[in-house]
Amino acid sequence: MDPRLRGRILDVLMAHRNRLVPKSLEVYGDMLVRLALIGDLDNVPLMEKVISGLHGNRIDNSAAAYRLYCRLHRLPEPIFQYNRDRRRQLPRLPSERVLQASLAIPRSPTWRTYWRLIYETGARPSEPFDLRVADVDLEAEKVRLGTLKYGGDVAQRELPISPLLTAMIRELTHRKNPEDYVFTMRSDPTRPLWYKRAEKVMEQVRRQLKAAGYDVNGLRLHIYRHAFGTRLYTATQNLPLVQRSLGHRDLKSTMIYVHIQPGTPRLYDVKVYPVGAVEEISAVIAEGWEKALQTADRVWFKRPRWVP
Repeated sequence: MDPRLRGRILDVLMAHRNRLVPKSLEVYGDMLVRLALIGDLDNVPLMEKVISGLHGNRIDNSAAAYRLYCRLHRLPEPIFQYNRDRRRQLPRLPSERVLQASLAIPRSPTWRTYWRLIYETGARPSEPFDLRVADVDLEAEKVRLGTLKYGGDVAQRELPISPLLTAMIRELTHRKNPEDYVFTMRSDPTRPLWYKRAEKVMEQVRRQLKAAGYDVNGLRLHIYRHAFGTRLYTATQNLPLVQRSLGHRDLKSTMIYVHIQPGTPRLYDVKVYPVGAVEEISAVIAEGWEKALQTADRVWFKRPRWVP
């Protein structure tokens, strides 16, 4: 490459070093060098065609970098003509068999409880580390999660947990005060664990499952949230319920977490009463139960099951 051209590219970076984060400067510099190798940066019509013919994220990065170059050197504003498919690609959802197997891999009771919590509640991987003992209702088998994102629909959301997870949390917190953290460091019980530690445990989980012959493609901490949203929607067909459970403000965000799986059966809880049990029948109807079947002496009600 012509040293003078390289110098001009460096001028672009230096002129904008106070406006762009270092990572952007690095990316833009790399893109300008690549573009200079396949075209003439001072020939705007040519570069418009070159950049419009690129694919993926390289289009956006190259276009932004070249616009900076043109503005600094007072070249005409480039116009790029390309149709980018901006739809988000869903991550690969591991099988339920893999997810279930992963719950037994962590050795310590703390991490084993953490893994089951994100599996059962769809919590963001960082949320459990803000969880206090007072946020867990062991008698009602519920947990309150507070969203860490400004776009969340509610400041807190309350979700049911299984008897197994309830027992695990009870064992983990039986000597703690209500304001203590649930997930704490072994060396300092007053300090909560953090996300980077969870990522390291995730690496160990992946390695052990892979060594045991499991397909771990797509298995990441955040995928448990996707799996939860998918299970809940499959069981209830109720998008607003999934939205509230995940703490989303926008239903479009919720749709990202629902991996449609045709052929998966819906699951229901069932209650049966004698036809004459008027008070009990009135109560379950008020709770949203749907009449599924009635005979001469009995009536059955069904309701989509919350699948943890």
